[in-house]
Amino acid sequence: MTSILDDYIDLYIVSESAGVTDKTVARHLKEIIPKTTHMDKNTFTEILKSLRKEMDNGKDFKSAFHEVCEKYVLSGDIIKAKLPTILIRIILSKKKIISYIKRESDTPYSEKEIEDVLSSEINKSIIDKLLGKVYLSKKMVVFSTFDERDRNGNPFLNHSVIDIINMLAMNKDIFEADEIYSAVKIRYQNSENFDKKYPTFIDAGWWDKFYPSKKDDDYGRTQSLDPLLPNMPEIVHENMIIADVMEEIEFLEDKNGINKTTGDR
Repeated sequence: MTSILDDYIDLYIVSESAGVTDKTVARHLKEIIPKTTHMDKNTFTEILKSLRKEMDNGKDFKSAFHEVCEKYVLSGDIIKAKLPTILIRIILSKKKIISYIKRESDTPYSEKEIEDVLSSEINKSIIDKLLGKVYLSKKMVVFSTFDERDRNGNPFLNHSVIDIINMLAMNKDIFEADEIYSAVKIRYQNSENFDKKYPTFIDAGWWDKFYPSKKDDDYGRTQSLDPLLPNMPEIVHENMIIADVMEEIEFLEDKNGINKTTGDR
């Protein structure tokens, strides 16, 4: 069934309109879409037909993919395995996060004041007010992880931010060449009030580092960009306001800095 997309993807790959990065993503999606697991077969078929229909109507593969992703996020199976009571969300770039909070918040704090508030043991009601309109993700779907060996533990203990980026197969190119790698780690409440699902290529979007879950795995799993670092358990769920679920927020930073082009610490 997935072969109905192959010719369209190949046409996109050889087109002049597709850049080098887009060609790489298209090749990757051509490889992994047929390997999709933990999704209802009828839904999977419907997604493929929707992609084909968009391209039959004149869209290229990338445009069709974005159009369909908006309609079918969180289409993976519900995870039945027992999950911890606390989940972990990593968001990259302290600078971008603080700017985002400042833009969304009704509280007229400066960026420095926001950092100080979130880094302190200040009254939780103030933090809740500050984060009252800020979501766990800028997209419709949230990717989360946890410590697989110790359900209440910290899987990133003694790891640098670049380690975390590699373990979660995240995109370090959002940082400028001379910018120190930074992130925010949010520990938040798991709950029966929202479904935790297997991540799929639809949830991952236009990205070449996502791989489908193995058929016998209890949840999704990253493929670490550094073979010396572990792959991480991975789940997805609907987006939600940080203040509604947050247990703890912590800024992470590689103090010595890392040159993005060389990887030197």
